[in-house]
Amino acid sequence: MITDADVKKIEKAFAKRFVTKDDAKSFATKDDLVNFKDSILNEIIKLREDVTVIVGYRDMIEEHDQRIEKLETAVYQ
Repeated sequence: MITDADVKKIEKAFAKRFVTKDDAKSFATKDDLVNFKDSILNEIIKLREDVTVIVGYRDMIEEHDQRIEKLETAVYQ
């Protein structure tokens, strides 16, 4: 027969093995992880777009620098 002392021992042994609602709230859920990954991926995509724009304008900027140098040499001579 199971006594009250046995029941208390069993409750004490299993109390630490099961997750309570409060414990579950502190863990990251699947939705939290997906949202976090989504926000990071969106930032990476924006950065790649910025790099693409900058690389696309590189030739124009270099050409612009050459034109400015020609104008400066013509004006200052």
